[in-house]
Amino acid sequence: MDNRHINQLSEKSSSDCTTCIQTQRFLSLGERLGWDTQILGEAPMLTQSVRVNNWLLVPAHMDSSRIPSRTLRRIQTIFSEGLRPQGFVVVHEAPMQLTAPIPVLPERKPLEWQQVGNVAAIIAKGLGLLVLGSLLLPLGLLVVLDPILVAVTQDNYWIEIDRWQA
Repeated sequence: MDNRHINQLSEKSSSDCTTCIQTQRFLSLGERLGWDTQILGEAPMLTQSVRVNNWLLVPAHMDSSRIPSRTLRRIQTIFSEGLRPQGFVVVHEAPMQLTAPIPVLPERKPLEWQQVGNVAAIIAKGLGLLVLGSLLLPLGLLVVLDPILVAVTQDNYWIEIDRWQA
């Protein structure tokens, strides 16, 4: 998707959308069932994944992450109510501080004993970071990535259907 479509994603509120019948039905359904539905903006349905600032937007049929059963029940409810969105998008929090993939290193000469000691030190540091990470995780000090399921209505409104902890 090119950037001019992404820039069309603008914030909207339910009061701005007085003539959008399908959008109003989504919001009414969410209110009636106690879902925290809200209009996130207005933009066309995505045809491919795209990154916008700290967010990765993926058409749901292209996303490989696990969708919780509660979210699947909400999708079933939407369809049982006769609502047919253009599609669904999974929005992932994707902060820039996530590490980049490790580059492929050129082939090296066989290891000597001194190099084996260096490798052991690197492994020990890596294990230390792993242990430190497992200690910090319960304290909530690591990055938390919260996926959001968004329905894109026929009139191009993006409505939050559910969010969960990954």
